[in-house]
Amino acid sequence: MISLIANEEFINGSSLEDQQPHLVKQQHEDHQELEELFQEEEEDRFGQLPDELVLTIFDKIIDAKSLVRCLSVSKRFASFVPHVDSVSLRLPRHHLAIRKGSSSSSSQTLRPVKLLKTLLNKFVAKPLRLLHHFVAAKSSRSNPRGNLLYHSPNEVLKGFKEIKSLQLEFPGYGAEVGLPNDETFLKWNSQFGNKLKSCTIIGATSIQRKTISRSNNSNEAKEHEEQGRVEPVLADEDLKLRIVWMVSSLIAASARHHLMKQVVSNFPALSNVVVTDGNKQGKLCMEEEELAELRTSLNSSMETGSSPESSSMERSMIPDLSMKLWYAPQLELPASGYVMKGATLIAIRPLEDGTVNRKGKDVGDHVLGSVAGFDCGDDEEHKAVIGEAVREMVKMKKTYVMEMTSFEPF
Repeated sequence: MISLIANEEFINGSSLEDQQPHLVKQQHEDHQELEELFQEEEEDRFGQLPDELVLTIFDKIIDAKSLVRCLSVSKRFASFVPHVDSVSLRLPRHHLAIRKGSSSSSSQTLRPVKLLKTLLNKFVAKPLRLLHHFVAAKSSRSNPRGNLLYHSPNEVLKGFKEIKSLQLEFPGYGAEVGLPNDETFLKWNSQFGNKLKSCTIIGATSIQRKTISRSNNSNEAKEHEEQGRVEPVLADEDLKLRIVWMVSSLIAASARHHLMKQVVSNFPALSNVVVTDGNKQGKLCMEEEELAELRTSLNSSMETGSSPESSSMERSMIPDLSMKLWYAPQLELPASGYVMKGATLIAIRPLEDGTVNRKGKDVGDHVLGSVAGFDCGDDEEHKAVIGEAVREMVKMKKTYVMEMTSFEPF
């Protein structure tokens, strides 16, 4: 810039000495301009934001891992983290060390579905009430409660003092309990207070996108119409598999509720909890009313002389249950374009709340309202398939009603 000015002045016939004051002034202005630019870049704009706004921004982060990293950014950032009210945490896997000579008991702990199927095959001819004997037997052979398949969230969450909304995700361990093969589809959602309030299960032995050719459209329509006239019959082998789905889902839901007892006792401001898993198979939800009920129960236990730790470690009992089951050997879903084989929908609620077949508001209404509770992530197509399947199945006239006695799932 200076050289351009000098050349311009020389062209006008002026000497460099005559223009020296002008050049010095220009250099000074350029220097000031550069200093202002550097100051703007170094200025901490985020530091000028009020605390209320910064805390609102931190509440939007949600991810616990990212929030913990903020602790080391600055003292100001570290001061906001304990006051965040919404946290999402993925629980890391806990790799258990299997000792020599204990592979049998470890296998029973890690793969309870094998034991479950063996006992169900043995007692299939007996009433469904025998299932609680299986759970009691399993509990006595299991490893100590300390051998968990996941780390406790309390260690990670202890730095957060004012959590109101908590999302926990269990690690996925490959083939989930109740799934005999990769094609099996199974999802459940449950609501707990002090104990189980409801559980809804939807499953199928396979689910595939339907491929239709023009040549067999009429034949398929005729077959579908004939199937609609014949009431589906649930064979013994099919019933055994559905019982596996029911019991395994209840065990998984109860295990998550047992974990939440420990968390709720440490976070009195908690008003919303969602617990899922990496495979998106099951989902446990607890709202403010349910959490208040659980907190009251824990406090009552402490008033009788129990410590907070022992109260939170009490097992989550599954109460006497009433169940209603819808079944279709093959379920066509025309809107979403899928076909479910062995389609099954199960509604479960405590028997003390009345049987699922009682008069008045049908349990199907509750099931329809629970569709949004299934964990589908951001997969809108998956949500649509499940929603259509539930709507189609609750229309079926033939249903199966069962009862199950209470049991401890651990």
